[in-house]
Amino acid sequence: MSYLKGYEHGGIVLGSGMKNASRIARVFEVVHVLSLSVWLGAVGLSGVVAGLIFPMMGKLQPTLGAYSAYEGDHALLTGGLVAGEVFLYVDTAQFICASIALGAFITMIVAGYQISTLTRALRCALLLLTMGLLSYHLFLLMPGMTDDLESYWELARIGETEQADRFKNAFMADHEKAANSLKGLMVGVFVSLVLSVWTGVGSGMGNAPADSSKGS
Repeated sequence: MSYLKGYEHGGIVLGSGMKNASRIARVFEVVHVLSLSVWLGAVGLSGVVAGLIFPMMGKLQPTLGAYSAYEGDHALLTGGLVAGEVFLYVDTAQFICASIALGAFITMIVAGYQISTLTRALRCALLLLTMGLLSYHLFLLMPGMTDDLESYWELARIGETEQADRFKNAFMADHEKAANSLKGLMVGVFVSLVLSVWTGVGSGMGNAPADSSKGS
């Protein structure tokens, strides 16, 4: 019978069960926003690393002892070895953050967050599109590029320069696609974060059924 004991919120009397659902939705709203923030930071880090490492290696012109038999560009090879490790961690962080963000958003909806306005519908659609782009990046594009990169490194290590450069060129042929997908992810996650703050945190975490009477 405690469920029938209501309280007034936004002009509508809600039961204690609805109040608890609203609290749960608010908690997961915060989780959602935090995961998007970390995701955005991870994607941004990849751009910073690429922007710093390769020009630096170009200036230093290093020669790697472990790849002494390789006659190709050691500056590019060194930059790729360093950036490759960073991008692996970045993609892992993207997968984890995206999974948390999606799971939190689904939990919000189950707990009562309503897709009741155009802005909220846009938020939902953009999140799904960004997830789709991440899936393309992680599961369709990167596996082949990773195989090419690892073959390039291994053949370079044993001094098979011509064959190594074939895999390097194959990797570089897809590099623009990877760069564009990361740019798209950065934009998608950033706008998703802005919309999340605007429609959630910025409007008092309006998740409960009472929020259906509000405009944001």
